[in-house]
Amino acid sequence: MNIKKQTVRMYLYEAALAFRMVDAVWVIFLLERGFTLAQAGIAEGVFHITSMIFEVPSGMAADLFGRKRTLIMSGVVGICGAVLITLNGWSGFVYCGMIFSALSLNLASGTEEALVYDSLLEAGEEKRYKKIWANISLIARIASALACAASPLAILIGYRYTYYIMAGLHLCTILALSGVKEPVVTQQQKMRKQNLKKELGERWSRHILGTGIFIKKNPKTMLKLLANAALACPCYLIMMYLQEHLVNCGWPKSFIGIPMLVIPLAGALGTRVAAKNENRLSRALLVCGIISGIGTCLVGNNVLVIVLLGACIARGCEGFSEIKTGENVNKEFSSDYRATLVSVDSMLYSVLMVAASPVTGYLGDRCSVNAAFYLLGGMLLLTTVIAGMVVRRYTANLVNGKKES
Repeated sequence: MNIKKQTVRMYLYEAALAFRMVDAVWVIFLLERGFTLAQAGIAEGVFHITSMIFEVPSGMAADLFGRKRTLIMSGVVGICGAVLITLNGWSGFVYCGMIFSALSLNLASGTEEALVYDSLLEAGEEKRYKKIWANISLIARIASALACAASPLAILIGYRYTYYIMAGLHLCTILALSGVKEPVVTQQQKMRKQNLKKELGERWSRHILGTGIFIKKNPKTMLKLLANAALACPCYLIMMYLQEHLVNCGWPKSFIGIPMLVIPLAGALGTRVAAKNENRLSRALLVCGIISGIGTCLVGNNVLVIVLLGACIARGCEGFSEIKTGENVNKEFSSDYRATLVSVDSMLYSVLMVAASPVTGYLGDRCSVNAAFYLLGGMLLLTTVIAGMVVRRYTANLVNGKKES
C-alpha cells in the first residue's frame, strides 16, 4: 500500500466532508422558514435519535462489508439528505432530511478513523496514527472555519442553493475515495467477499457478540469514550444556539458566521496541543471538563468577546480530547471490530444530545439562550467534579489495596 497517496486521499475526503457551510446558519434558515427555536431543537433531536439508533450498526457494516464501500454509501445518503431539506410544503421533509444527514455521518463516523488506522497498520506505520489523525482533524476544523467564513454567501443565496452546494460536496467525497485502497490486516477482512450472502446472518450475529464481549470486558474504555462524548456535547449546542444568541447580542444576521469562524480554529489548536501532549488521559479529561464547563458558562454572557472566548475554550478542550482519547482507545481495539467500537463513541454522544438538544431549545424559548448556556456549563462542571471524586476514590482504594497486599 502507498500510504502517502492513501493519506492524501483521506485529507481531500475530510476537507470536502467538513466544509459544511450550512452548519453556521441552518437554525437561521429554519427560523426564516417558520420554525420556532424549540422546533429547531426537535429537528436536532431527530438527527441524534437517528445517530443513536444507527451509529453502531453502521460501524458494524463498515467492519463486515468494507470501510471504503461504507464511506461511498455515506456520500450517496448525504446527497439525498441535502436534497430533502430543500423541499417545501411539508415540515416532515426537513425532519427526513435530518435523518438522512445523520445516517450519512453515521456511515462516515468510525469508518474513516478505522480505515486510516488499519491503513497505517497494514503499512507497519501505526505509530504515526496520532500525527496523521491530528492532521485530519486539523483539516476538518480549518475547513469548518472557512465554511463559517462563507456563511454570508449562504445567507445571500438562500437555503436551497446552500444545500445544493452541500450535495455537491458529498459528491466530491465520493470522488476523493476513488483512489483509496481498502486495508486488509486480518484473516476475517480477507474473507469479507467469500460466501457473503450465505453467511451474512451468521457473520452479523458473530460480530454483535464479539462487540458485546469487548464492551463487557473493557468498562474503562467505555468510560473514556463517554467522557469524550460529554466534552463534545456542549460544543455542537454552542454552534447551534450561538446563531440566535449573536443576533440577540446585536450582530448582523447576514454575517453571523464571521465571528464563529474562530471557534473551529480553537479546536484545531486543541488538536495540535494534544498531538504533542504525553500526560495521562484521565487527568487530561478531568482538566478539560472543568475548563470546558467554565467556557460554556461564559458563552451565556452578552458581551461578544466573552461569548467567543468561552466558545473557543470549550472547542479547544473538545479538540484536545478527541486526539488524546482516539489515540488511547485505538490501541485497545481489534481491527475486526475497530469501526464498530469507534462508533460507540458517537453513539454515546448522540444519546447525550437526544436529551440535551430539545431541553436546551425549550429553555432557550421559555427563558433565554443565556440560561441554556449556563445550564450546559453547570451540568458539565458538576459531572466533571463527580467523575473526579470517583476517579480519586478508585485510585486511593487501588493504592491502599497494593499496600495491604
